[in-house]
Amino acid sequence: MQTTFSKVTGILNLISTMNGSVLKSDINKRLPNGKEQENNFFNYIMSLDNPIKKVHPGDFDPELCFLPKILNATIHPLVASFFNLGNDRIITRYKNLNPQVDVNVLRNYLEYNPKFFKWAASDCFNVIDSNGNRQMIIIESGSSPVGQLAMPLLNINNKRQNGYTFVIQTAFKQALKHTDPSLGELAILYDETGYKIEAAGYAAAISEETNENVWVVNLQNDAEYEQPIKWENQIMYIKDQDGVWHPIRACFNYIDKPWCRFSLKSKTVVFNHTISCLAGGHNKIMASKSFELFNNELSGSGLAIRFPETICNVNKSDVYSYVEKVGGRVVIKAPYDCGGKNIYIITNSEELKKFLDADQPYEKFIVQSLVENRLWSEKLHPGKFYHIGTMPDDHNQIFVNDLRMMVSTDETGFHPVVILSRRAQNPLPTYLPNNSNWNSWKIFGTNISIESDSKEALEYERLITTDQKEFDIAGFSIDDLIDAYVQTVLSVIAIDKMCQKLLDNNEFNYELYHSLNPDNVLLGELLL
Repeated sequence: MQTTFSKVTGILNLISTMNGSVLKSDINKRLPNGKEQENNFFNYIMSLDNPIKKVHPGDFDPELCFLPKILNATIHPLVASFFNLGNDRIITRYKNLNPQVDVNVLRNYLEYNPKFFKWAASDCFNVIDSNGNRQMIIIESGSSPVGQLAMPLLNINNKRQNGYTFVIQTAFKQALKHTDPSLGELAILYDETGYKIEAAGYAAAISEETNENVWVVNLQNDAEYEQPIKWENQIMYIKDQDGVWHPIRACFNYIDKPWCRFSLKSKTVVFNHTISCLAGGHNKIMASKSFELFNNELSGSGLAIRFPETICNVNKSDVYSYVEKVGGRVVIKAPYDCGGKNIYIITNSEELKKFLDADQPYEKFIVQSLVENRLWSEKLHPGKFYHIGTMPDDHNQIFVNDLRMMVSTDETGFHPVVILSRRAQNPLPTYLPNNSNWNSWKIFGTNISIESDSKEALEYERLITTDQKEFDIAGFSIDDLIDAYVQTVLSVIAIDKMCQKLLDNNEFNYELYHSLNPDNVLLGELLL
């Protein structure tokens, strides 16, 4: 995979799981330390000896929920202009750029209020097609996305009005309306260290918005660890440090594979709903199926979700033949992982062998056409996409980069929340080398989470924020942002419509899901 959610997925694994030190970044030089840290909100949330914390109204501290350089960053004028457009002007501009589009259909979808998939993001590439047409395409759409702490404030003079607060005031507030206040308390659950800072930020935003205390619970990915949660009568309970169980009426879901933790049927409202992850938010096979089905529905409207050619439900034993069939340059993805895990970019036989030799926990994979350099082919091939990449640097080098577009929804429809970009480690070469030192991931992989000493770390230097000092290098125009926004909206709606097919009248359609995604290992993980 060239890039991934971060459903995490995440862009911000800043803290070591052992001692709180920062990996692959000098951010520790700018965070509070010593006595200043002893009692502040950051240490309160981040201390790992106590996996359960309680956040109170008034705890929100912007300085501890954003990258230090973001707090005083000035948002790029182009990005600020995009956020100030609003959906009406976006529709007008999009129609002028795409006269074939049915403007009424576009308006209906921008005003669509998802039933399940209310908060999401898509990772997009800026590409040309075989006709030389420039466009944004979807690489992934994910639930519970990471990115808030890398987004400069739209109003630097009002740091308490930020993306954390906006998501809570829109999408989460909608979910909260369906809860019974007498049922219990509020909580946020996370299971990856990459989510800690943002989990703390969302918890504090929820506490301020509701004027209630919010539990913050870190779930360990360890089978021998006694988790501090349980389910009784479809209600979630969490256990505090004193061993007291607390019923939870609504839970903010920051979990990598929530179907292993949350039942599809629950009186406790889970946000985003677990079905949104199964239907495509954390499942690349189902996302591709959702896009295909929704594109059929969009036929005649001039709209479509654009994404690389994808073959779903491929057995490992069949991967070799599929790779040979499409010319040997593909991306193989384990469908249910995030953060760049178990993603194999294949451009030679050695990289294919590495995939075939690796142990894989699941049965099914997707094989996707590689978005590559147009200079590698004598002609542009129909159905393929080619990278535009960043602006050339001082050495006239271009890097593959992505665009993450995060959206939130409410009764009025969709709203953009976060924009950021990430670039690959090495520049895009003008020819495809044939040597043993070639590493396709370093050329095409834009996810910035890496492993260091068996822990995840962040290659912070590859993050391109929307700060006015940085964003020009990303090479995006305001029309690219509009295109990415429309593509993101369509992808979210596609997955939400799949959710509604799979969970009708609160009954999970197991037979339909099995027919679309016949992975017995995954199906065995579901809490039905």
